[in-house]
Amino acid sequence: MSPKENDLQAQLLACQEALRVETARRLSAETTLQKARANFRKALQALPVIIYATDDDGSLIFYNREFERVSGYTADDLLDSSGLLDLLLREDEGMCVINDAACRKWKIEAKNGQGKVVVWSEESAVVPLSGWRSWKIGLDITELEAARERVKILQGLLPICAHCKKIRNDEGAWTQLEAYISERSEADFTHGICPECMAKLYPEVDLKS
Repeated sequence: MSPKENDLQAQLLACQEALRVETARRLSAETTLQKARANFRKALQALPVIIYATDDDGSLIFYNREFERVSGYTADDLLDSSGLLDLLLREDEGMCVINDAACRKWKIEAKNGQGKVVVWSEESAVVPLSGWRSWKIGLDITELEAARERVKILQGLLPICAHCKKIRNDEGAWTQLEAYISERSEADFTHGICPECMAKLYPEVDLKS
């Protein structure tokens, strides 16, 4: 074999070795990337917030366990997800702010027909992900909304009679103090007599005995 042929053969072997090394590097990088993607999906599955993603056709392509818990729909139900999001997102309650982040509040209907309230944050523009045309993070605030409805806060100036202590309500009617507070809070009243009134009303009763 001539020197020129030996040189060409050496170059060919070097190219083959470089190709082998590059192929191995790319395979290793792809394996690492796949593991990272799998771990990322596992992390999203375990988060205590709702996460779902849709593709270019609007089909549901990812959802986590919290999505299943809140919606009531299982993996089998979600195999045919056409129209499911329209079923879930029943009523747009408008914009709201949660921890300084702009969100949108929706009333949704779970599989069992129960109405729930979820605030959604659109993350696609902030953190675009390959293959996910749109993805959202949601927080179930159903219990919080119910608690807000139950708790009524007394605030502002209360017009109260200086003599009988009745309070004028929003309709202009005068009501007993106990009734007014009970209607606007979870407080209940029990009645007794303080020592000063006891002495005035029942002077014959000796409280010390």
